[in-house]
Amino acid sequence: MKRILATCLLAAAALAAQAAPLRVGGFVVAPIVSGRPGLPLEGALREFMEQHVASQGVALQWMPPASLQRSLESLRNGSLDIVLLLSGSHERGPGIGTFSWSYLHTQPHLAVRRDSPRMAVNSLNELAGMEIGWLAGSQIVDDLKPVPIRWQFVAATDWQTANLRKLQARRIDAAFFENEFSPRYYARQAGVEIRLLRLPIAERHFFMAYSLKADKEAIARFDRVASAAFADEQFRSYLDQYMRR
Repeated sequence: MKRILATCLLAAAALAAQAAPLRVGGFVVAPIVSGRPGLPLEGALREFMEQHVASQGVALQWMPPASLQRSLESLRNGSLDIVLLLSGSHERGPGIGTFSWSYLHTQPHLAVRRDSPRMAVNSLNELAGMEIGWLAGSQIVDDLKPVPIRWQFVAATDWQTANLRKLQARRIDAAFFENEFSPRYYARQAGVEIRLLRLPIAERHFFMAYSLKADKEAIARFDRVASAAFADEQFRSYLDQYMRR
């Protein structure tokens, strides 16, 4: 009898482990990923994934936002299963894997003040000596590495708003954005008048990463379902509609 009971308890524990949701987190890049300290992540990406991934039986637990550095460390130590948004190199060091698919292709831009005399960026060399705000811990785009830009890094969770406020206060010359959606969204929310300047560099690909300590079967199932959901620029179409709200 005790043996049967023990077997039942082990089976129940195994089922519970299989049913445990994947803990999903990351840093804020609104409106793609939004959030407030201590509260679960929100934004267009969460809405899309709830409709097209979670609805297919993939259990997800939405965690509060964190900095980029903390998000990656959480993947390494296994306290987070998936980080929603990365770009650049897929090599993120020990303990971290990345999915082979990307879900959004974007064009990098600079946000400058509306009264800025700069109307366009025809050559990256024009950025030499400029003070430009960007996210602490993030990889500098390869094309920009040789340019002597005076980068001003922000580590706060609301780093995008902070950069626009610094721009408004004339503490920086411009703010760098890897996508064209975020500066438009934040400028509208913060009431900051900006002009967007498209940069003459290759588009960026946004992808997700996962912890090598996460349940392998759960990650594989997420991979199958999410890769199908994000195929054919489906999320970009959703994001365009989200921005019109």
